[in-house]
Amino acid sequence: MKKLTKKMNALFISVMVITLAGILITALGYHNIQQEALKMGKSQLEQVNEVSTKLIVAEIQSSANDLDSFVTDTMNTQTSLQLPQQNKLISQFFRRNHAFSGIFLFDTKGKQLEGHFSSENQVENKKLAKKLITDPIFAKALKGDAKQNGKVYFIQQNSFFNLYHPIYNAQKEIQGLVVVPLNLEQLFLDKIQPTDTAQRYPLMKNEKMEVVMHPAKEQIGLNIITGRKKRFPTLDYTDLEKLDVYQKQHEKGSLSYHSYWWNEADLTSVLKLNAFQWVEIGEDRFVIANTSDFYQDNGWILHDLLINLGLVVILLMVASLLVLMVRLFAKQQHTINENQRLKEKRQLEAEKHQLEKSLLQESKMETIGLVTTGIVHDMNNFLTPLIGNIELLMAEHTNDAELLGDLEDMHYAAKKGQQLSQRILHFSKEADQIKKIQSLNQAVEEAVTTMKILIPKTVTITKEINLSADALFQQDDVQVLLYNLITNAYQAKADATITVSLISPSDSMYQKITARAFIYQNKKLAMIQVSDNGPGIDSRVKDKIFTPFLTTRKEEGGTGLGLFIVSSIVKRNSWLMEVDSSEKGTSFSLIIPIAENKEVN
Repeated sequence: MKKLTKKMNALFISVMVITLAGILITALGYHNIQQEALKMGKSQLEQVNEVSTKLIVAEIQSSANDLDSFVTDTMNTQTSLQLPQQNKLISQFFRRNHAFSGIFLFDTKGKQLEGHFSSENQVENKKLAKKLITDPIFAKALKGDAKQNGKVYFIQQNSFFNLYHPIYNAQKEIQGLVVVPLNLEQLFLDKIQPTDTAQRYPLMKNEKMEVVMHPAKEQIGLNIITGRKKRFPTLDYTDLEKLDVYQKQHEKGSLSYHSYWWNEADLTSVLKLNAFQWVEIGEDRFVIANTSDFYQDNGWILHDLLINLGLVVILLMVASLLVLMVRLFAKQQHTINENQRLKEKRQLEAEKHQLEKSLLQESKMETIGLVTTGIVHDMNNFLTPLIGNIELLMAEHTNDAELLGDLEDMHYAAKKGQQLSQRILHFSKEADQIKKIQSLNQAVEEAVTTMKILIPKTVTITKEINLSADALFQQDDVQVLLYNLITNAYQAKADATITVSLISPSDSMYQKITARAFIYQNKKLAMIQVSDNGPGIDSRVKDKIFTPFLTTRKEEGGTGLGLFIVSSIVKRNSWLMEVDSSEKGTSFSLIIPIAENKEVN
């Protein structure tokens, strides 16, 4: 009995030592996993913040472009200095962008000639009228020397800066200044604010570290340290002060810190991740950051570790009562854990193998593209002297009809080969382009001809060109746009039939367009339409198809950037895009204003 007791005690002590060691190892593993999760979370958040930064800058640039288009299309600066006298045009201007809080016209001495507010809030309008000319860049803008916008100012928990558009006469002398106060917080709520704003959102601050864009409107205008200390004096700001110093000393980066979710009623300290980047917008400088809750995003990893730690503690309690069963339980548990480990290892190896295959395939495709371009370039070099020698032979044997006919056939075939190689080289070439008046017909013809070479043989492309028109655009914009739409169509259906049309909009379409965009009224329009007989767009994502990185073909390697690129080109050129989709197929209709004769000159 004593031997049995000694064995039980020894077993009990061994189990306790092993259990305590397990607790220590688990705790160390918990710490290491947490550090790795922090590193991974920062990396992912930096990518998210880069996209948010581009989106915010693009939306502000789009607002500035809207102002430029409105002034260019509605104001006749050669007759008199005044805003459009049709109130309907100004109302349409405000409806186009709800962040426009007004539009004002000043002469070169800073005297306000006209002014219109978008809202009927008398208090806000009165404050806005005073703040409008206090911008330190205002005097610079009156001389035509200011960039796109001025400095930020705050009114009633809203952030604004002035968009400037100088007015010049025919002699390039400045005659006046159009000023539009842009409500940055309204722009954020309308265009940028994400859906999961509770524990993840972007925000923007100016150089004084005052909040310019934020999901919680009461945060607008507050300095992230001094402003919040006045409102919440009892909170701990140690980590937030370190964040403030770090962001001022670095152009971009990421870090973790303890802070609060300012848009929640119960302010409890949490571990946050922050990725930031400084950008210059007009005459002002901002830091754009994305913040996320570390435990909200990575809690599942830590939760699993806590479960394992809890199991070890329970094992210690059970061991003190059931010493004789510990070894059996431990052996059984070891077997289960080993099987689970092997399963997870096999799964990770399978995922690794699949990833390696995908990377290898992408590398092969890139290599094939480079080799193909080199071959085509060499073929073009070979054909040049061949064509020249054939032409010399043709000139020398004009009297030999039979030989001359053979030489002409050879010359025709060689020229066709040279044209094909030049198209492919042109398609693959990257170069900066400028907008100019050029033929839409030629752009569509070249895009379709090139795509016929690149797409699978199972896909059929037809073109219907019933219109001859010139337009103002960059040389490659139409080709890139058509390339993405055609690629999107044949990837949805392997044996797709795609039709590319260049036509005039129907009367109903024209009415729909002019109702949406007043700048297209009384203008001739061309419509490029890409239609397919595919399965159509899933209704669940139809309203989000232009969102970056949204793809329904992740397994096939889809990036979700094709339609986003299309949308970006359309926005950059102030064109319009209509999408019509059903089970019978999808149609993308691009509306482009036709250049008038006076524009060509």
